[in-house]
Amino acid sequence: MRTTDRQLRTDSPTIDEMRHDLAEQEAMNMNTSDIINILIDGFEGLDNMPDIEIRDEWNALFGEKGSYGEEKSVRTN
Repeated sequence: MRTTDRQLRTDSPTIDEMRHDLAEQEAMNMNTSDIINILIDGFEGLDNMPDIEIRDEWNALFGEKGSYGEEKSVRTN
């Protein structure tokens, strides 16, 4: 199993680190047909997504849960 940059990080991620984490997660789950479809149809890169959407998506996939199940906040700058 591969160690990801997210697993090695010791502090809260920046938006650019969140973009990288999301891309890395997608890449690890892709198969050949996904890659072929991207090459044929294209893809809107994560750099084109608003920061708030990146933060929301990152929290949905990786956000830590508090003691009552709520999401802990991450750095917003």
